[in-house]
Amino acid sequence: MLGVLAHVKWFTDPRLHPTQYAILLSAPVIAAFVLAIGATGVAYLIQHRVPEPKAIRSLERYAKTGPLALRIALGVALLAAVAANWLFVPSLVLHDDSVGVALRAVETACGLFLLAGLFTRYAAIVLALLGVVAMVPFSIESILEQIHILGIAVFLFIAGPGPVSLDARRGAELALDHRNAPAVAINLLRIAMGFGIAYGALTEKLLNAALAQALLDQSPFLNVLRPFGVSDPVFIWLAGATELVIGVVILSGQITRPVMAVGFALFTVTLIVFGLPEFIGHLPYYGIMLTLFIAPDADSWHVQRGLRRAA
Repeated sequence: MLGVLAHVKWFTDPRLHPTQYAILLSAPVIAAFVLAIGATGVAYLIQHRVPEPKAIRSLERYAKTGPLALRIALGVALLAAVAANWLFVPSLVLHDDSVGVALRAVETACGLFLLAGLFTRYAAIVLALLGVVAMVPFSIESILEQIHILGIAVFLFIAGPGPVSLDARRGAELALDHRNAPAVAINLLRIAMGFGIAYGALTEKLLNAALAQALLDQSPFLNVLRPFGVSDPVFIWLAGATELVIGVVILSGQITRPVMAVGFALFTVTLIVFGLPEFIGHLPYYGIMLTLFIAPDADSWHVQRGLRRAA
C-alpha cells in the first residue's frame, strides 16, 4: 500500500517544495540506497536459482505485440493529456499562451501518429525533442521524471510500430535491421523506466519529504500505516525506499517479470484513491509493464523474431 504516495507532484504544487539535493548523502537517503542494493542482490539470487515456469516464458512468443501496446498506451495518454491541458502528466500544466498552444499541437500530433502507427520513427524523434524543448518552460527535473516516455520513443524508433500499423500497410521498414536491435530496444526501455521510478523516489520523497508531507496533510488517510503507530516521516521514508528499491531492481534487469507484476498492482491501487488523472498519467507505465512482462529481455528466440523487421 506504500504505492499510494506515487507521483506526489501530480496532486501537490511542487513549486512550494523544491527538491533538497543537498541531503543526497544524508544517512536516511544512504540507508535507502543500501536497502535497494541489498534487494538487487536478493533479486540476482532469485533470478539465477529459481527457475521460471515454462507457461510464463511461453508469453515471449507474443513479443511482437509490445510495440502495439506501447503505441496505444502512450498515444491515448498524450491525447488525454492534451484534453486536460497537460504536457504528459498532471504536474505539467499548459497555459493558453503561444508556448502552451504550440506544445499542445505537437503533443496532439505525436499522439495521433503513434496511435495510427504512421511515420512512427519520425513521431518518436519529435516526441523526444518535445521533452527537451519542454525543459525551458518547465524544468530539467520535471522532464527527467518523465524519462519513461523517452524510453518508449527510443523503443519505437528501434523496434518500429509492429505489424498492426499503417507503417506496415505502406511497406515501411518496421525495425532497425541490426542483430542487437531487439536487445537494445528492450534494455533502453527497461533502463528508462527504472531510472524514472528511482528518480521520482528521490525528488518526491527521499529528497523532498516536505512535498510528500503536504500531500499527507491534505489527505491524512494516505498514511495507511498510521493505525500501526507509523508516523508520517517514517511512512514517507518507507514509501520512498520502496519506490527506490523497485526502480533499482528494474535497472538491474533482475526478476523483471515479478517486478512488473508488483508495479502493476501498486499502480492499480492508486487508481482507487486518485482516479482518472492517475490513470492517464500511468497509461505509459502500463504499456511498458505489459511489454516487459511479455519480453523482459532479448535472450529468447521468440522475442528476437517478434521484434525483427517484418518480412
